[in-house]
Amino acid sequence: MKGLVFKDKGLIDWSEVPTPKIINDEDIIVKIEGFTFSHADYRPYLGMDDTVAKNTIMGHEGVGIVSAIGKKVTTLKVGDRVVISCITHCNQCKFCQQGLYANCLNAGFILGTKINGTHAEYVRVPYGETSVYKLPSEISTEQGLMLSDVLLTAYENVILKVDFNKINNVALIGDGPIALAILLFLNSYHKKVTVFGHHRAKLEVFKANGAEQIINSKDNEFGDEQYDLVVECVGNDRDTFTLAQQLVGFNGTIISIGVFKKPVIFNLNELWHKNITIKTGILNNAATLEVIAEILAKKLDPKVLVSQVYNKDEVMEAFNQFENKDYFKIVVKL
Repeated sequence: MKGLVFKDKGLIDWSEVPTPKIINDEDIIVKIEGFTFSHADYRPYLGMDDTVAKNTIMGHEGVGIVSAIGKKVTTLKVGDRVVISCITHCNQCKFCQQGLYANCLNAGFILGTKINGTHAEYVRVPYGETSVYKLPSEISTEQGLMLSDVLLTAYENVILKVDFNKINNVALIGDGPIALAILLFLNSYHKKVTVFGHHRAKLEVFKANGAEQIINSKDNEFGDEQYDLVVECVGNDRDTFTLAQQLVGFNGTIISIGVFKKPVIFNLNELWHKNITIKTGILNNAATLEVIAEILAKKLDPKVLVSQVYNKDEVMEAFNQFENKDYFKIVVKL
């Protein structure tokens, strides 16, 4: 089979690799129908982190068909169509028992980092029964792929953490796929949403999909409005957490989703009197079935998140298009 192999900084290759086999009784093998990329795949390529071991197949997002199952797998069968969660979990350790699957002591965020991932024709998924979800035929490959990571990041870290009865206005900092996914969910709550970003084409997509106001941060004109909820979706040490503190209002909440590699400044001396709340965290993929139900009920269409679709002969081109800052998610269909 072929897989997208991380060789070293700046060096990846869509090349022939061994087809995975069942190793443990809880494993399943999934024949990949499609996969997508995220910043977690791109940062090692740029040399920004060392989370991916050399000669590892990249990727943690995928949709496919179960092609083999381990002896202890009873709730899945060969032929089932599934979405692969970016978080693999054993469902037995102390963290899994609390629903904190990202902190699983036996797995966690391992696909495409510690073990071979989903950017391939086949992938082995440890703890298959608890790490994939059956996908209804009504949900397309493109829609299903958004369930691996981006939709659940938005839903679990924002929608499930906020009492929207106490929210009147929302600021989204960042114009990437996570912010757009949050907006798609927020549309059901009919709140005023302002999006801060610096990619004009992307900001227009937010405007077309429910944002009341878009503000180009390149203009350095942020206005005086204070927000009940501020969601920071950028990270990468770009002063976005500082902006979040400037935008949050009295009794407001800041949710930080962006990944930071360096310390950031928390201006407690300016904020202590505002009675603010700060929330952080990573997704656990625990609410996947809830989000599937939302898609089936047509409360949102995650296909909006997909900017371009490529085929199996265009994998390298697809990966390189990650540099296109006007794109949200890029999908490869095998």
